Amino acid sequence: MTISGASAAAGVSAPAKAETSGPMTRETYRGLFAYPPTPFTPDLALDEEALRSNCRKLIRIGVDGIVVGGTTGEFYTLTEKEHHRIAEIVREETRGTGVAGVIGATGLNTPEVIRRVSAAMELRLNAALTMQPFYSTLTKKELLEFWRQVSTACPKIGLIVYHFEGVKQEYTPDIFRQLASLPNVLGSKEGHFNYKAWLALQTASPLVHMSATDAGWLVALHRAKAPGVGSVNLTLMPHVMRRTLALCGEGKYEEAERAFERFTEFCVKVRSGTGRPFLFPQELGNWEEYGGAARGKALAEAFGFLKVGPPRPPSIPVPAEMQKRLRGYIERVYPDLIPPTDFAEQVPAGTRLWPRVRP
Repeated sequence: MTISGASAAAGVSAPAKAETSGPMTRETYRGLFAYPPTPFTPDLALDEEALRSNCRKLIRIGVDGIVVGGTTGEFYTLTEKEHHRIAEIVREETRGTGVAGVIGATGLNTPEVIRRVSAAMELRLNAALTMQPFYSTLTKKELLEFWRQVSTACPKIGLIVYHFEGVKQEYTPDIFRQLASLPNVLGSKEGHFNYKAWLALQTASPLVHMSATDAGWLVALHRAKAPGVGSVNLTLMPHVMRRTLALCGEGKYEEAERAFERFTEFCVKVRSGTGRPFLFPQELGNWEEYGGAARGKALAEAFGFLKVGPPRPPSIPVPAEMQKRLRGYIERVYPDLIPPTDFAEQVPAGTRLWPRVRP
């Protein structure tokens, strides 16, 4: 199946940098978007220095966008002041780089969402990733009215619908077709594991639908000519992602699957393997007692590409002793998945990770 307007193909050099001074559009919502955790210091303050360093590394290795303040970014722990400061930093770090700056802007009610999206618009970020107020499921009429109000109140910023499986809210192809009438609604981040549902959206409307499930799907997505992918896993093993996508760009999909195999195997064991003793590494003991934010940050620290620090409450940090065992397990079983300490410096300037069609 070929997706209309997508730009993935084999044998591609890096394109010229896209303009990022204005709102993102449906034409520019393309490529590989990184979803890094929000870094905190040991005393749980916002670590601005680490945030800047992480952004610079991601820009250097060739991402097309950086999305902060989403689920991985622990948006539910951020104060309004911190949310605004994160937006400021990401805008400062992405300005003039050709990399889009995007911030999560989720709230419990419509005015709160509009306030956060408006702040991002005033700072001239390129897009906001947001969802409907999520405590109660909305009717179709309520859902469409919510998006109309946000679009009208915040016309000078791209809006990305966060379609997240952890929140009960149906988004059908028909709903997306109706949302396409709102000029600054770009499409969606599909945060679920239903490949057929993602595929069905690709020709349903003029909107752009990017999957955020690259573990196990990365090669299949590129082969289906997806517009791009949203990735948390890039922040763990960027060198594996780069090698895999380079092979995809050459049309060597079977070889790309082999290059990605160990990556997927690790994710299955350490994430999906929780509670399954035949998969789960015994030396990690009671790893399943810690939540997704805690495990995600422990993994990021273990691989060492980004500095992320501990999670905030209500998450309970993975103990230092268990983090040490996690690193030991990776070094013993998956040493090839640990990125070189100077990986960002090894990547040629101007690189783009997601392969495109030559203009």
